[in-house]
Amino acid sequence: MHRFPPWIWLVLTAVFTTAAGAAWLHSRSQPPPPVVERARVVVAKKDLGPATKLSPDQLKVEDWPPETAPKGSFARVEMLEGRVTAYPFTEGEPILEKKLALKGTVPGITALLPPQKRAMTVKVDEASGVAGFVSPDNRVDVVVTVDKGDFSKNPMSKVIFQNLRVLGIGQRIEQRPGDKPLVVPTVTLEVTPEEGERLALAAQEGRISLVLRGQDDDRIVETQGAVASRLFGGLSSPDPASGPRPAARPTVEVIRGLQREPVGF
Repeated sequence: MHRFPPWIWLVLTAVFTTAAGAAWLHSRSQPPPPVVERARVVVAKKDLGPATKLSPDQLKVEDWPPETAPKGSFARVEMLEGRVTAYPFTEGEPILEKKLALKGTVPGITALLPPQKRAMTVKVDEASGVAGFVSPDNRVDVVVTVDKGDFSKNPMSKVIFQNLRVLGIGQRIEQRPGDKPLVVPTVTLEVTPEEGERLALAAQEGRISLVLRGQDDDRIVETQGAVASRLFGGLSSPDPASGPRPAARPTVEVIRGLQREPVGF
């Protein structure tokens, strides 16, 4: 077996040692990788309804890129204990201050009301679909239909409010003399004091119906209202006592000298 001279081993050792040292020095000269900062954001661990008192088991903390952390969010769960939601939250949605009731608010419908707003419950027309389609936090238009007094012979309907927030739906039992108890649908709406006055008068004078709005539709549309005479093109109902009207006969006008005479066929 061929043996290398001792000096060759010394040279190889020196080469490898120098290369390893150079690699170590190069690695030491490189700046450390930047530390990526993360923002801590408290989110809902499950779906939460409005007027819900928050507790730690309903919440969790996630790390978000700082530039995506929403304004008004919270960094620690304990900052939210005992607060009450004013709007619903879906699972994974950040908890925001603007969607919470004021500190110290107890759970209930008062937790849903922002400043200067009131809650008012009215019965609505059964055909407005309250039970099947309208739910809390939806937005609705309110239509009143009047068919008494000055409108007894010419009923009218008019949109009196637009884009009102629904706070709750339910039922109540009405007992009228001589009638069986009647279950009627009700809706609780968020209104201003002035809107509450007008809504109370509308509920007294006519029937209330709701028109469900799209989720992102907040436009206010000017309407003229509808009256029965215009709805049916101004046609009047024939008098039943007069019997059927005869069909109109075609005529032509005949001129004899200075006289004009219509002649039917």
